[in-house]
Amino acid sequence: MRGVLRGAIWRTTAARIALLFTALFCAGLGIGLGSLYLGTIGVIDRQTDATLDAEIRALSEGYREGGLLRLVGAIEARTGPDARSDNVYLLAGPQGVQIAGNLSGWPDGASFGAAFSFPVQRRDGAEIASREVRAVAFDLGGGYRLLVGRDSSTLEEFRARFIDVALWVAAGTLVMGLALGLILGRRVLARVARAAEAGERIAAGNLDGRVPVSGSGDEFDRLATSVNAMLDRIEALMQGMRIATDSISHDVRKPLTRVRAELDLALRRETDAAGAQAAMARALGQIDAAVGILGRLLDIARAEAGMAGGEWRAVDLSRIAEDAAELYLPLAEERGIALSIDTADRSPAHGEPQLLAQAVANLIDNALKYAPAASGLVRVTAGPLPSGGAFVEVTDNGPGIPTEARDRVTERFVRLDAARGGDGSGLGLSLVRAVVHLHGGRLALGDAGPGLSARIELPR
Repeated sequence: MRGVLRGAIWRTTAARIALLFTALFCAGLGIGLGSLYLGTIGVIDRQTDATLDAEIRALSEGYREGGLLRLVGAIEARTGPDARSDNVYLLAGPQGVQIAGNLSGWPDGASFGAAFSFPVQRRDGAEIASREVRAVAFDLGGGYRLLVGRDSSTLEEFRARFIDVALWVAAGTLVMGLALGLILGRRVLARVARAAEAGERIAAGNLDGRVPVSGSGDEFDRLATSVNAMLDRIEALMQGMRIATDSISHDVRKPLTRVRAELDLALRRETDAAGAQAAMARALGQIDAAVGILGRLLDIARAEAGMAGGEWRAVDLSRIAEDAAELYLPLAEERGIALSIDTADRSPAHGEPQLLAQAVANLIDNALKYAPAASGLVRVTAGPLPSGGAFVEVTDNGPGIPTEARDRVTERFVRLDAARGGDGSGLGLSLVRAVVHLHGGRLALGDAGPGLSARIELPR
């Protein structure tokens, strides 16, 4: 299991990113150490070479001006008891034999012009130690040769230590980077595993499960919050679907049951054509009611899914409200309800005219349904909004809707009638809400004192 976990950790994006940053940091560290190397040891090397060049030029100038004796005197002065012990001088004759200096013989492989290094055996107290010397040779002519050098053992030791330290630092950086990748990978993998377990429970049918949120506010928490919000929405939709299914089975079954009863009675009792025709007319009315319920459900589904047809364009909400109200004037007169219309000259908005007309008609139909017959008052108002856009408001003097129930009545098949026995299917306000939401607007239900006020506000 641990082997599998390690393999999974190194396959995670977080671990790969950690490895990438470790590699980049090591590369940057290598460049930095290389620059430091060139800026310290390289500078010391160049300064040593420059010092040797200057020294050999001075001695060769003395040789040209004062001859061999003057050069020998200068070398003996530089190699005497008071001279620096790390300097090396050698004046050699045509056969490479020492004439002056503190080096016993001409070194093998010495070249003229460029600096070179060679080992020498030098006494360090009671011991003989091998030391590295960096030197420059010069041909004086006539077979005479001059060599000037300096002990570079200290510099070589510093160079070796620098390389050792650089390697240790690089190794430590690599180990720390890999450890960071392992720790980060374990944390990320653990959170992913918890999210995966929650997903498996949800996939198994437990819609109450949620992705755990640590509370740190990081990317995983934001993702978990979004997924949980989606799950809340799915759970609400599933609950709504169950309620809708139960409601459909009740509301559609009722007219179909009546159809069957009407036809059954017609077959048993009705013998003349007039009676049969009346029975079929009643059955047709019940079928129309069932089809109407299914049609309104389809309209709501299309509006909620943003699949409404028709052309979206600039509309005048006052004109839509006037046309819808005029269609209901005969019904209002038949029930003895006073239907008044108060609209502005122009109420500009943007939307699909047929959907908006249907939404306004649903509000008017709902108001006429609940306003008291013979004494009812229904008022339709429309106008522009100060912030842009337009509104339509329909008020009545019916029983109204309690404040705590106003959010619930816009859900499908919700009716406040006892035992769902009143007229209507409980889909009118659901369709209004879906249309308004599709248009980016707002549906507000309020108290008309007495009665209900339903207000639609749409952006321009």
